[in-house]
Amino acid sequence: MTRTELSSVSAPWLVATMLERLDVRPDDRVLEVGSGGYNAALLRHLVGAEGSVTSQNIDPEVIERARRCLAAAGYGDVRLVTGDGTVGVPDGAPYDRLMVTVQATSVARAWLERLADDGRLVVPLRLRGLGRLLTFTREADHWRGDGWDQCGFVRMRGPDARNPVTTTRLADGVRLRWDGGPPPDGTALATALAGERREVWTGVTVGVTEGTRPVVDLWLAAVLEVFGRLHADRDAPDGLQVLPGGSPASWNADSLAYLTMRPADSVGAWFEYGVAWHGRDGTVAEEFAQQLRVWDRDHRGDSAPVLRVYPQGVPEHQPDIGRVLECPGPAMVLAWS
Repeated sequence: MTRTELSSVSAPWLVATMLERLDVRPDDRVLEVGSGGYNAALLRHLVGAEGSVTSQNIDPEVIERARRCLAAAGYGDVRLVTGDGTVGVPDGAPYDRLMVTVQATSVARAWLERLADDGRLVVPLRLRGLGRLLTFTREADHWRGDGWDQCGFVRMRGPDARNPVTTTRLADGVRLRWDGGPPPDGTALATALAGERREVWTGVTVGVTEGTRPVVDLWLAAVLEVFGRLHADRDAPDGLQVLPGGSPASWNADSLAYLTMRPADSVGAWFEYGVAWHGRDGTVAEEFAQQLRVWDRDHRGDSAPVLRVYPQGVPEHQPDIGRVLECPGPAMVLAWS
């Protein structure tokens, strides 16, 4: 029997990062979605005597455990609510700060409706299969998301929660995962993967200390129409050049392309980005490689894209606005500007 994780304790650096991004002030009214107890205690300490903390979880057992732990720690005045986190807690709104401590795949409309005009939302989102921590603040007719720290959380549960990432097995120890967009033909891509590997090298070299992988992953997620990630175990077939942690990938009817790297010097300080591909149609690899060159030419050194959330829908008058993501609730647009 497979056990479903209900709650977990985040790494201390991630807890600290989330609290820093939330920018809690004395006297703030804070809502935490995804109660575990520990984080609520830290929030209660930060808001001070005149502030308040409401912590919510869909699982009554988790809420009861949080109640016991908070009381033992001297924070028995934290309000604990059992309920669907995508709905939030209307009683107590508007909140100055809202923190989500479970992985979501979209920004719930209720979260934005429960926030004050100068409010701040911190939430771990999975976007096109990439887990990132976003901080949202209001900007004109939308909410602007920045931050982009890599993270992983227990995923949100409830009637409006979804797990959009789909996995297709292509060979022993090889999996293609994608979130939204046209599904791959698993049989055709498995046949392609069993064939010859070809490569397109881009001339884009990066230093190992630059930390470009997370940014390049986001760039490819923003610009590639078809996007997923290819994962390979240690016992995967020979001939693959999948990067540790998985390579961004793209595909068409019968060909598969994915990000790879090779040494660009003799001491392992520099590497070149390239695209490995299998199948009959090399255009998918050429287009992939061209996007890497565009990133190098136009966006290298940029920190990250912007995720804009439009509660009233994406304005029609904005040209080249970015990639509108498939998600329920308010429209989300991923753009590198």
